[in-house]
Amino acid sequence: MAQETIPAVRFAAVGRYFAEVRAIDRISFEIADGEFFSLLGPSGSGKTTCLRLIAGFEQPDVGAIEIHGINVAGVPPYQRDVNTVFQDYALFPHMT
Repeated sequence: MAQETIPAVRFAAVGRYFAEVRAIDRISFEIADGEFFSLLGPSGSGKTTCLRLIAGFEQPDVGAIEIHGINVAGVPPYQRDVNTVFQDYALFPHMT
């Protein structure tokens, strides 16, 4: 029997809404432990909202977020085992 691996981060039909604006609308993805993962998209596509949800600065309106298999609904940012990558440090900061 194959052993099931628990993803480091899992979004399960997560949605975050601001009045009539759907910042993210029921997205699902998994990030494996040790995997490099990038969120790419145009302005307003929900990249920062996803990062804020993982960090705990925002709470989803629907769906679930798990970190290492634990649902982190209501867990404050300082109790989450995540790091911060600032957006100002671009992939190629020398290219302006």
